[in-house]
Amino acid sequence: MTHLPVALAFSCALLSVQANAGLIAHYTFDSGLDDGVPGTTYDLTASGGDPDLSLGAYFSDGNPSNFLSVTGPGGMPDWTLSMWAYTGMPAQGEFEALFSNMQDPNERYSWQIDSHNGSYRLLSRENDNAAINIGTSSANRWQHIVVQKQAGNTANIYFDGKFVQSTGFNPGGLQNFRVGVNRNDNRSFEGYIDNIKIWDDSLQDAKAISTLYREGPGANSVPVPAPIFLLGGGLLAISLKRKRRLTAA
Repeated sequence: MTHLPVALAFSCALLSVQANAGLIAHYTFDSGLDDGVPGTTYDLTASGGDPDLSLGAYFSDGNPSNFLSVTGPGGMPDWTLSMWAYTGMPAQGEFEALFSNMQDPNERYSWQIDSHNGSYRLLSRENDNAAINIGTSSANRWQHIVVQKQAGNTANIYFDGKFVQSTGFNPGGLQNFRVGVNRNDNRSFEGYIDNIKIWDDSLQDAKAISTLYREGPGANSVPVPAPIFLLGGGLLAISLKRKRRLTAA
């Protein structure tokens, strides 16, 4: 009997898991706004000015007229959203959204992830738009946000690879989602957004999400052993993407 080398066998197993993981969109912003998954049709469209992708990430410039959008898969009972954010202004204002679903905060199943006075939050119409804290925004470093809807009645939140809490309510679906603007079309995150992954399931467990965190914002770039390495004074010692040496948003 012929046996595959261990490394090759592991790679085949990994590819098999990834192929069945339900990944429906992967926005790396390395070469455009395509969804990065063969056979799906969730390419993003830019509104406003031409999007700035010059550093291999989407630069959300704080102008709510400039954002990305797409008609999504709809109100799925399960989905997982993973995304990375970087800003030089952690306390940049209120309701400065990174990601939103629907265009009206009072529309059923609408929700958003925003930066609000130094905190990342989840707001959902299904929770009367009461804020669920995700984590504290830090200046000049990449941070990882995961929202995972489960069985249509709750969602798990992870921040920088760690479980934060379950919401206890259905946040909504992915009917018409947008990057870089809130549901009211009047607030926009100022900073970089990258490596957005969306699954049509909630199979990403805590271990898998920890692995996503270790990938960093540049999943397709040269891997590094940990998401962030900082020198004294807050200088970035190792870039998570070699071509993207950000020091301020």
